[in-house]
Amino acid sequence: MEKTLGARLLRVAQSIPRCETLVDCGCDHGYISIYAAKNNIAKRITASDINRGPLDNAEKAIASAGLCDRIKTVLTDGLDGISRHDCVVIAGMGGETIADIIERAPWTKDGSTLVLQPMTRSEVLREYLYREGFYIFDESFVREGRHMYCVISARFSGDITFEPYEKYISRNALGKELAKEYTDRVLSRLNYELEMKSDAGKVCEEEKKRYGEDILSLTEMRDKL
Repeated sequence: MEKTLGARLLRVAQSIPRCETLVDCGCDHGYISIYAAKNNIAKRITASDINRGPLDNAEKAIASAGLCDRIKTVLTDGLDGISRHDCVVIAGMGGETIADIIERAPWTKDGSTLVLQPMTRSEVLREYLYREGFYIFDESFVREGRHMYCVISARFSGDITFEPYEKYISRNALGKELAKEYTDRVLSRLNYELEMKSDAGKVCEEEKKRYGEDILSLTEMRDKL
């Protein structure tokens, strides 16, 4: 039976541009790879995962869909050992992990489109992208159950300047559906983190100042939405 993508993975899959080659990094059961092949989004697809179990499940699903000639599987950590692809999808991991995977694959700066869906610490990922010269040309939001997720599309372009709020929501996301609700959730989290750290005596003056600057920048931007 073909797996129906949930709202989160469907938004990721729909954010993939048509391309010759696609790598689905951390493919889990291979659902995004199968969607991309069935909808002719990519001609050749690499589905990779660090764990043998999920990759076995992906291989079974790919075979069941009759797509073994379109999708190859690779057991590897992140993008290690994988050559350049036109598009890279990394979904369902923490922002710091995604940044580390990109860092270890310098070919991602050679014209590849990145479609990224961090589960946590998206601000770490955005800041990494900016500092490394990646331009976030699109970002959207999707609600699944009680949770809300962002899907980031980026491409290397060179030097990038950014405002403090852009670590939490990129400028090209400001007019998108759910942007205001997403920003409210981020502000609630930042204020809660600062309060908890302050009460526990675990925040230094430098970190407290950084929190204050980020919250102010994000609040001013949110009031314009």
